[in-house]
Amino acid sequence: MEKILIDAFKVKQPIGTFFCGVIDAAKLKEITYSDIRRLEKSEGRELDDFIGIQRPLSETRRKSIEKYIKGPEATFPNSVIISINENNVDWDEEEKKLIIKYESESKKRKIAKILDGQHRVSGFNEENLTFFDDNDQETNFGLLVTIFVEADLSTQANIFATVNLAQTKVNRSLVYDLESLARSRSPEKTCHDIAVLLNKEKGPFYRRIKRLGVATKGVKNELLTQASFVQNILKLMTHDATADRNYYLGKEKGGEKSRLYKLEKTSYDDAYKYPFRASFLNSKDSVIASNINNFFSAVEKLWPNAWSKENKNSSLNKTIGFIALARILKRIMQQFFTVDGIDDSKIYDEEEFLEILDGGVLDEADFENLDATSKSTRMIYNMILENLLLDEDEE
Repeated sequence: MEKILIDAFKVKQPIGTFFCGVIDAAKLKEITYSDIRRLEKSEGRELDDFIGIQRPLSETRRKSIEKYIKGPEATFPNSVIISINENNVDWDEEEKKLIIKYESESKKRKIAKILDGQHRVSGFNEENLTFFDDNDQETNFGLLVTIFVEADLSTQANIFATVNLAQTKVNRSLVYDLESLARSRSPEKTCHDIAVLLNKEKGPFYRRIKRLGVATKGVKNELLTQASFVQNILKLMTHDATADRNYYLGKEKGGEKSRLYKLEKTSYDDAYKYPFRASFLNSKDSVIASNINNFFSAVEKLWPNAWSKENKNSSLNKTIGFIALARILKRIMQQFFTVDGIDDSKIYDEEEFLEILDGGVLDEADFENLDATSKSTRMIYNMILENLLLDEDEE
């Protein structure tokens, strides 16, 4: 009989007794499986049966978690919840050890059913089961685990439903706001800092951005969430904010971590594709902030009523308009680069942006009463794009 020993403690709650402990991710991955909820045809019955309790595994989410695990600050402080048959478990009360046992390698894979945490477990592979700690020692990735022994299917389903229904999705604006506390440089931190700066300074974004994604007491008509601002400016700065963040964080930590992460997308073509990238990579955040401010100042000057916070009928001053304008900003910056070359220190003034924006075709009324949908975002973008005074050779 093969065995895995886990340091654990016993917990008693109304649902029953269970165990909490620590196990290496590699070992947990070896003994667990997910019971996906699906339809199964029953013999002699008119109705199909639903079996299993888990949601289908999302490949997109799995890849995202796999990438996250490789980061220098990966953490899973919440436990993976599993259920094990009592025949596969012994409890050593004196040593406080939970003993997971199995007869053979062939039966090892089906010992523990995952009740919560299937995506976390699926994100581990041969490349991320270990990491280098602060002493540059290769260390196994440990996971907290909650183990229910001989829980019936009804109890398993209740645990899954309770855990997942009780979860509240974290406000993305709050997540970006917390980037201000980060020790190292990152695209999200830069975009957050710019959002805060522009929101408090007199200009096109003055008291217009909802910090933390909720209305500020005493401030009216904050039409743009911090998350919307950050997410759309990020697209002008980076292809992968997480990869950039990992690079700067690894560099700050030093040692082996500083060699694990490389800075990507640093060519001329990348600087053209992401117009704020060169400035970001050279720590010239004030240049980025100034160009954003001057562009939107030109928008406000050209279409003052449509950009006004007080205009409830306008779509230009809302999220769909901002998304379209961020894309237009990218287009104009690329036009500048085509003519002048890429200069990470160059600040274009309001009049330079206005000269390209003002094609003399659009009327402010064209931005009114559009539905708040992605289709309207494309419509606004195309309307403004057709109004731009670009070089004839430009598309």
